[in-house]
Amino acid sequence: MASMSMRRRTFLKSVTAPAVGLALTTRLQGQAAQAEQARRVLLTGDGLGLGPLEYCRLLERTAGSEGFRRDSYLHGGPVEALEQRFAAILGKEAALFLPTGTLANHLAVRVLAGERRKVLVQADSHFYRDEGDCGQLLSGLNLVPLGAGRATLGLEEVTQAVAQAAGPPYPAPVGALSIESPVRRLKGQVFDFAEMKKVCAYARQQQIGLHLDGARMFLASAYTGVSPAEYSAPFDAVYVSLYKYFNAPFGAILAGPATLMERVSTLRHQFGSLIYQGWETAAVALHYLEGFGDRYAAAARHGESFLRLLEADRRFRVERVEDGSNVFGFALSSGGTLDAMRDRLAESGIFLGAAKGSTETTIQINETITRRPPDEIARAFGAAV
Repeated sequence: MASMSMRRRTFLKSVTAPAVGLALTTRLQGQAAQAEQARRVLLTGDGLGLGPLEYCRLLERTAGSEGFRRDSYLHGGPVEALEQRFAAILGKEAALFLPTGTLANHLAVRVLAGERRKVLVQADSHFYRDEGDCGQLLSGLNLVPLGAGRATLGLEEVTQAVAQAAGPPYPAPVGALSIESPVRRLKGQVFDFAEMKKVCAYARQQQIGLHLDGARMFLASAYTGVSPAEYSAPFDAVYVSLYKYFNAPFGAILAGPATLMERVSTLRHQFGSLIYQGWETAAVALHYLEGFGDRYAAAARHGESFLRLLEADRRFRVERVEDGSNVFGFALSSGGTLDAMRDRLAESGIFLGAAKGSTETTIQINETITRRPPDEIARAFGAAV
């Protein structure tokens, strides 16, 4: 019996020792990966670039919290909490979760325009250029583009467009005005706020519905000093993206009067977008929404210090967008390709979004810029040339 017991202990040691070693190795590897992640700087995109494992860890913590309950067909749970939070931040009566920003823009403008289906838009706006003509094809809207190559529409050109639409011989009055700010296609250029208020005041006098595509509005606030609530105030409906910098896997918020949100809610169902549950994306957005304003203000300051260091280095050329926000042009002063530099930066954990063979790209400032001191990032650029 003693011999059998000894053999059993020996066998157990031989089995458990490698298993313990493997578990320890896996744990250390995981810790090393997290440490590396904590220093990764993304100079492309508006958010943190979360991966599947990061989403899973965050959702596990959220779902395991006391009192957590999921939504059912977008009612209750984190979805309802997110809607209420955004309505309060934006100063609107109600808010509604939608799966995409394209749907948010489309349904808001559709409802605001009503039977007056002519809609004024910026020529470079997402609604006009990047949404597959959904408003025209699915809602019979007639989008009239203004102001090509710039974010700001002047009061005079809007007044002229409205008068022309309502004039003889065949009047077709404008029913809605949609404004995007910042404008993605114009490297984050922001609509001038003073002119925005004038245009909106005139449109309201003409009983024209007002929609703000504020997908990146919270980013703009750090550069303009205009709060999201101030940006939202002149508009009937306001859309904010949940995935760009609130890091959710998908989703959008549309805010406005309760009656407007009720009508959009009905259309959401009719357009096949009343999904069974949205707690996963709402929980992530809620997590990153709290304290975002302060965190991103710090990121903008951090980014400005870094960009000034690049501008002081004659090997680099930085382009600042007039009335810009978090997007900056970047190139080598020599005019050479960025391939080798991009690859060397990636080896040091700094990621520049330059396509293969390109001689210029953009630097986008997001929260990851605060993971390292500005001078350290600038030195890495210098070493990578």
